[in-house]
Amino acid sequence: MTDPRTSPSRREFMKTTGLVAAASAFSQAAVPLVHAGECHLIQVALVGCGGRGAGAAANALATKSGPIKLVAMADVADHS
Repeated sequence: MTDPRTSPSRREFMKTTGLVAAASAFSQAAVPLVHAGECHLIQVALVGCGGRGAGAAANALATKSGPIKLVAMADVADHS
């Protein structure tokens, strides 16, 4: 059971809720409505840069399905 001395009153709860609602409404009004242009770029991320991972990345980048770009690479092993 909650302690009435430490829990907020209904009045405080409604005041806080109203402030949050007003702030949300104003933040939405300040953001302009824009639509991003369509992009057909395929973005590839390679996890595991060893022999088979590098081969799979090369296969993916050789596709003729559309524009493709390698955007990230990660490996847990030190290959140096």
